Parts: sequence; structure tokens; C-alpha cells
Amino acid sequence: MEMLQIAGTVPEDRLPVQEIFGPVPQGEGPYTGRRACFIRLGRCNLHCPPCDSKRTWDTSRYDLAQTCPPRTAEDIVEAAGEHGAGAGIVVISGGEPLLWQRTTAWHRMLTALPGDVHVETNGTISPNEFTTGRIAHFSVSPKIGRMGAADPAKRRIRPAVLADFAVLAGQGKAAFKFVTADAADVEEAARLVRDHQIPHDRVWIMPLGDESAAWTAAGRDIVAQVMDHGFNFSGRLHLTLGVR
Repeated sequence: MEMLQIAGTVPEDRLPVQEIFGPVPQGEGPYTGRRACFIRLGRCNLHCPPCDSKRTWDTSRYDLAQTCPPRTAEDIVEAAGEHGAGAGIVVISGGEPLLWQRTTAWHRMLTALPGDVHVETNGTISPNEFTTGRIAHFSVSPKIGRMGAADPAKRRIRPAVLADFAVLAGQGKAAFKFVTADAADVEEAARLVRDHQIPHDRVWIMPLGDESAAWTAAGRDIVAQVMDHGFNFSGRLHLTLGVR
């Protein structure tokens, strides 16, 4: 099983945590501006070159035992409470959080976290019944263009998984967010949306860029195209404000 291969030496009753921070405004997608606590878990099943969270997965640069030490669910929930959980949304990010959904630690963490819990996922793993029932919102970000350049399409685009998330999007429980570097990436996103019958009004296009000037410039180049396709446009509020 992929999760068990990724897990390595992480005990079943713990999750690898890169960081817990907040409260900060959610910077992207349909919940932009909402008060949020972030829990960033370690490990990923993809290898995106422009990823801004390489400490969660890049073993060529980091010792993941040091950057993402295992923590108990109880410890994670306590720390999340100290960073605003319960007074806003809790966003579980990564890495790829759904790698851990079959562990006892995941079940305990989701059961104990207060309020609305969101998950940010790369869209390669379907949520199981427990996860679907507990998570208020999935932010699904399939990797295309430069973001997907390091992995073959069959690894990062999984039709059955996208179909599951498309159903959740139709129910208002998921939104798709595509990170695009240029007009060609927007067209690639549009083809994927069409081919996998993803609701257009649940699609956000976000320009690639890890600093405000870069994504603003990229955004100016594609915003009209995004509107023409009937999609939504996502900025990166946290970069504009200079917060996490």
C-alpha cells in the first residue's frame, strides 16, 4: 500500500508534522480571508519542482525525521488549539495529508479537532468514508504544467479519484485549485476540467509565484483567460500581507 510505503518509521499512533501555525487568514481559494489554523503534515507521493513546502518530502535536501517529527494526535490537537483552532477553520495541509487517513492517529486527530476542518490535497487519493464525513471542505489541487513536470501524468492525474472529488464539488464540499504559470497551463486545466466533468463554478485558477510580485505579474497575464473559461481566480493573500 502506498501509505505504508511512505510512512516508513512513523508509528501508527503518530503523524509527521512539519509545522502548526496561526491564526492567519486563509490566503487562497474560496475561503480566502477566513481565520485559520494550519497543520502541515509531512510526506508526499508527488515531487513538484516549484513546491513551497519541500521540507515535507524532499529527502535530497532534508532529513524528514528532523523537519517532520512524529507527534501524537493529542499533541497536535493541543498545539492547534494554541494557534486558533476552534475560533475559525482548521486547514490540514502537507505534503499529502490523505496518505495518513488509514492510521489511528488520523482518526483521533480528526475526532478531536474543533469546528470546521479543511484538507488541502493533490487529488491523487480518494477520501475514505470517515474522512469524507468529518471534513467540511477539500481543496483539490491536481498538478499540471510546471507543478507536475517531475511526475508522469498517470501518477498525478487519477481519473477515478478526480471523479470522487468532482462529486464532492457538486455537493459544495470540494473546490479545485490549479496552479498555473502561463496561458498554456490554463488551457491544460480547462481540458482536465472538461474531461473529468468538474463543475466550472468550483474551479479556481491561481498564478504560480512564491512572492507577491511574481504571482501578480503572472495573474495579470492570465486573468482575462480565466474569466473567459468561466473559472474563478485565486490570489495569494498571505503573500500580499507578508504573513504565513
